[in-house]
Amino acid sequence: MAGLSQPPAAAARFLLGQILVRRDGRRLRAARIVETEAYLGTGDPAAHSFRGRTPRTEPLWGRPGTIYVYFIYGMHHCVNLAVEREGAAGCVLIRAAEPLTGLEPGSCRGPGRLCRALGLDTGHSGGHVFDRGSRLYLREGSPPARTGVTPRIGIRQAATRRLRFLDADSREVSGPRARQP
Repeated sequence: MAGLSQPPAAAARFLLGQILVRRDGRRLRAARIVETEAYLGTGDPAAHSFRGRTPRTEPLWGRPGTIYVYFIYGMHHCVNLAVEREGAAGCVLIRAAEPLTGLEPGSCRGPGRLCRALGLDTGHSGGHVFDRGSRLYLREGSPPARTGVTPRIGIRQAATRRLRFLDADSREVSGPRARQP
């Protein structure tokens, strides 16, 4: 999917409507991505990469599609995908998805719930959604009819940047909706 090999804001828009699939043995879970946030790398004070590379954040510098999962507030995991190009630390946080297969309605509304529903934790960090045999991968979906754009939510630094993208018609979005294109 060449759509991840672009700047974070464009990749975040591209990911709306794509299908995130988790394979765990014989169990298959799938959800349509309906909410994302772009993080602009080392120039973005809200990005985990802002202070530079660490063993935890190393996946952010990987090739597009590299998985970065982090643990927050001592209770939630959040999944991001590296975007742009290898060596650049831009990424996209997957905030919410509409359950399609093997998931309950509302179970993927918010980044913590999404990871819990898909069984994702920091052990998935460093994997790649395009590697053969990956337990987490993307399937082509269809973009939303209407895309909303708002400031990112749940952050303090650079909180006014309009880098949150959502399917304006989805009931599975985790926070406030906006109907501006």
